[in-house]
Amino acid sequence: MSNLKQVESISDVQFKIADDERTLEIKLDQSDKDLAKEDLNDSKNELSFFEKICFGVAGLPYQAYFCAIGVFTTVYLLNNAGLPPKKTTYILFISRITDAITDPIYGLIVNKTKITRFGKMKPWIAVSIPLCAISYIMMWYKPESFSENQLFIWYTFWHSFQFTVITGYRIPHTAMTMYLSHSKKEREIITIFRMGFEMIGLLLALVIQAPFVSTDSNCIKLNTSSRFFFEEANETNTTDINMIDVISNWEKNKYTYIAIIMTFIFIAGTLPVVFFVKEKPELIKAVKEKDEIKKKATTLQELKRIFTFKPYLLIIGSTIFTTSSIQIIQNNLQLYFEYGYTAIKSYFMLSILTLLGCAILFVPFWKILMTKMEKNHALMIGNLLMIPLLIGVLFFKSNSVGEVLAFFLLAILAANCFTAAFLIPPALIPEALDAYYIKYRAKPDALFYTFFTVGTKIFMAIYLGISQEILDLVGYKTNVCSEFQSATLKSSIKYLISPTPLILLLFSCICMYFYPIDSKKAIENSELIKKINKRRENPAELFIVESTSELVTNDYVENEI
Repeated sequence: MSNLKQVESISDVQFKIADDERTLEIKLDQSDKDLAKEDLNDSKNELSFFEKICFGVAGLPYQAYFCAIGVFTTVYLLNNAGLPPKKTTYILFISRITDAITDPIYGLIVNKTKITRFGKMKPWIAVSIPLCAISYIMMWYKPESFSENQLFIWYTFWHSFQFTVITGYRIPHTAMTMYLSHSKKEREIITIFRMGFEMIGLLLALVIQAPFVSTDSNCIKLNTSSRFFFEEANETNTTDINMIDVISNWEKNKYTYIAIIMTFIFIAGTLPVVFFVKEKPELIKAVKEKDEIKKKATTLQELKRIFTFKPYLLIIGSTIFTTSSIQIIQNNLQLYFEYGYTAIKSYFMLSILTLLGCAILFVPFWKILMTKMEKNHALMIGNLLMIPLLIGVLFFKSNSVGEVLAFFLLAILAANCFTAAFLIPPALIPEALDAYYIKYRAKPDALFYTFFTVGTKIFMAIYLGISQEILDLVGYKTNVCSEFQSATLKSSIKYLISPTPLILLLFSCICMYFYPIDSKKAIENSELIKKINKRRENPAELFIVESTSELVTNDYVENEI
C-alpha cells in the first residue's frame, strides 16, 4: 500500500476517492482492533430473545390484515356488497392511491419526529393501533339501509382510511430496526424475525378466512344440500327455524365477524412491541448528528439524494417488480379458481396453504442461503422459481391426477419466491442505509422504508383499476357462478394472473444483477461507520489511514458505491 499517513486530529477530515479503482481501506492499530472486538462482543446480546420475538410478532397482524384485504376484497365488494365492477374499480384505485400518497407524507413526518421519553417510533405505533382496529372492522361491514351509491362512499372512505392508518403503524415499526441495536448482524436477525412472522400472518389470515369464503357466491350458497336443509327445517319446529335465522345471519355478516376475530389478533400482536421493546436513544441521536462543517440538507435535497442513490434505486426497483407480481397473484387467485381453473376450484384453500405453508417452511433454508451467497443473487434465484407456475396457469384445465399434481408441485416450487421476496429486500435496506450514511452523513431511515413500498402501491392501484375494467368489459356478472359466465371472462382471468407477474419478475432479476453492494462491501461499510462514530467521540486520538487516494477535507465522503 502507498500513501501511509498519520493524522493528529481528523474530526473534520473526510476521504475522497480519486483513483480508478475507487477503493478505500482503513488500517486499524491494535487498540482499534481490540475496541472493535469489544464493541462486537457488547453488541451481540443487545436484544434478548423475548425482545426479538416481541418486535418480530408485531409484523404478523399487519400482514394478516394486508393479506385478507388483498385476497378477499375484490370478491367481497363484487359478490357480498353487490357493487358492480366499475364502482369496485374506483374503490380499489382511490384507496391504493391514497395509500401511496400518504406513505411519503408519513415518512417525512416520522423522519422529522423528535425523540420522546417513549422513543421515536413507538408513539406512532401506539396511536395507530386503535385506529387500524376500528377501520378494519368497518371496511368489512355493510350497512343494510344504504343504497349502492352510499355503499360506494362508505367503502371508499373506510378502505382509504385503513390504508392510511396502517401506514402509520408499518413505517415506524420497520424503521425501528435501526434504533434497536448497534450490531449489523443483530439488525439482520430481527429483520428475519419480523419477516418470518409476517409470512405466518399471511398464512393465519387465510386459515381464518378462506374456509368460510373460498367458495363465496350465491349459486354455491343455494346448492342442493343447503336447499334440502332449509326445506326440512321449515317442516319442523320453531327451534329449527331459529337455527335457520342464525345461519342466515352468519352468511350475511360473516365478513364482519371474521374481521372482529382478526382485530383481536391484531391488538394481541401489536401491543408487545409497545410495552416490551425499547429504542436506544444513543442510536437515534447518532443518526441525527451532523458534522459541524456540514450544512443541514433540506427535504428536497434529501429526496434528491435518495432518488439518485444507485443501490437504493435498484432495491426499490426490484422490490416493486417482485412484490407487485406476488400481489397480483394474491388479488386474482380466488377469481382464478372460481372462473379460470374451475376443475379444481374446491382446492383453493389447499393451494393457498401449500403456497404460504411451504414459504414458511423454506425460511430456514433461505436464511442459510443468504449467508452462503450474495443476497441479490439469491433473490434472482427465488424470482426464477416462480416462473414455471406462471406459465402453467395458462394451460391447466382438467382435474386429472397428473395435472393437479403438476399444479401443486409448481406451487411448492413457487413458494420459494414468496420466501425470498419477504426475507431478502428488507435485509438489503440496512446495507443501503449504511452506504448512504458514509456518503452523506445522514440516515433517513423512515424515508428509505417509506419509498421501499410506495412504488408497489402506485403500481398495484393502477393494475387493480385496469383489471376491474377488464372484468367489466368482458361482461362479468355479479353473484353469478362460472358456468353462467362467458368464455371470454374465463380466459381473461388466466391472463390477469400470469403474463404480467412473469415480466415483472424478469425486470426484478435485472435490477438485482446490477446491485453494487456485495457482502464484503457491506462489512467494510459497517466497520467504517464504527470508526467514524469513534472518531467523533475521540477527535484527538491517533488514526492510521492507509489509502490509494489522497486525504482531503470535504463535507461528506465522495466515494461512489
